[in-house]
Amino acid sequence: MGMEVIGPFLLLPFAVFLVLGIPVAVSIGLSCVSFLTLSGAPIPPLSLLATEMYDSVAKYALLALPMFVLTGELFNRLNLTDKLIDLARAMVGWLRGGLAHVNILTSMFFAGISGSIFGDIASIGTVLIPSMVRERYGRAFSAAVTASSSIIGAIIPPSTVMIIIGAHLDISVGGLFAAGMLPGILIGLALMITAFVISSLRGYGEMHRFEGPIALGISLAKAAPTLLIPVGLISGILLGIFTPTEGGAAAVIYTLVVGAVVYRNLTFDKIWAALRSTVVVTASALFIVSTAFVFSRIMTFHRVPQELLDLLLSISDERWLIILIVLVFFIIVGTFMDALANMIILGPLLYPVMVGGMGMHELQFGMMLIVGLLLGLLTPPLGICLFMVTPIARTTLGQTTAAVLPFLAAEFVVLLLIAYVPAVTLTIPRWVGFIS
Repeated sequence: MGMEVIGPFLLLPFAVFLVLGIPVAVSIGLSCVSFLTLSGAPIPPLSLLATEMYDSVAKYALLALPMFVLTGELFNRLNLTDKLIDLARAMVGWLRGGLAHVNILTSMFFAGISGSIFGDIASIGTVLIPSMVRERYGRAFSAAVTASSSIIGAIIPPSTVMIIIGAHLDISVGGLFAAGMLPGILIGLALMITAFVISSLRGYGEMHRFEGPIALGISLAKAAPTLLIPVGLISGILLGIFTPTEGGAAAVIYTLVVGAVVYRNLTFDKIWAALRSTVVVTASALFIVSTAFVFSRIMTFHRVPQELLDLLLSISDERWLIILIVLVFFIIVGTFMDALANMIILGPLLYPVMVGGMGMHELQFGMMLIVGLLLGLLTPPLGICLFMVTPIARTTLGQTTAAVLPFLAAEFVVLLLIAYVPAVTLTIPRWVGFIS
């Protein structure tokens, strides 16, 4: 058993289904049914698949997922993004490449509220890309900044991806939230440095003067009710006041109160639209999670992790080289398939390799897995974030691809720090008590 069975009966059908254009989640499910049928399992394949899929999502930690999705949907429909953009403009808009910095900083603020990559592109990109073009930033550059900063949404907590990965790898979700704070900030700073250098060399953007501390204070006051969402949420989780699930519910209630009392733009139609969108997003995510979980279970049962470890050790016994091979592998596979599905499939396979075999801490591995596979969303030729921002910026995919490469390189440097410097991911968790 092992890869000689997994290859022809699971991986090959999966590849064929993908080539035929069948959606990823359906392709994963069909390949699992194909394998279970050919393997002669005593339980009917469809019954076994349904049971395993249900077990994969019947987890308390996953209750937080729709809560955070709903918070982000309400946030978008209440136009709270404008307050964050104004604050970011007051903070960094006066620097060379000001609107690029505003774009990145707003993504960092937005990440602390919704944890959504595609929500970031839809809400921030549609507002800031046209503004950047008007201020003489290149269209492809504007698209690249938006795409590369959007992945911060899944790194700075709260993160829906961290909730799912924590639930399936049995890693503390609160610990992952703490572990993601410093890497998220480092990615933001790396992108801002890259944007500053490129803008300086190419003369991008109009220069604005610093409006002064009073204007900054006014912008901060206007955005304060919105910023209290991530500050209160993360503080409560890290201090043990509530669980991530309870925190998600509190964030929804607080967002409703802010919309109704502070900004007074909450309507029943907006609530209903947010609820409908939340159902679609959550169902889509959990469908991918459940089928990918079964896929991963099959490979784990047939000892693929052990064979993978043996394969890596046969290449080299140097720890640093094995880690580098895994990082490159993450980015390659992340280019061709949904990042969340990759995490659910590869996480359990590589966990015993990296944590058991290489001695990596589980929080460090979790962040390496998340960030590495998220970078695949930016990797040409099939990075989905590139496809999303290109029409918004009215440029070509080739131009966007070329423009995103310096930002992708900057993020890869941070990924190397995550993988090789444990303090990047473990310092804050150790401070707040997730690591003894």
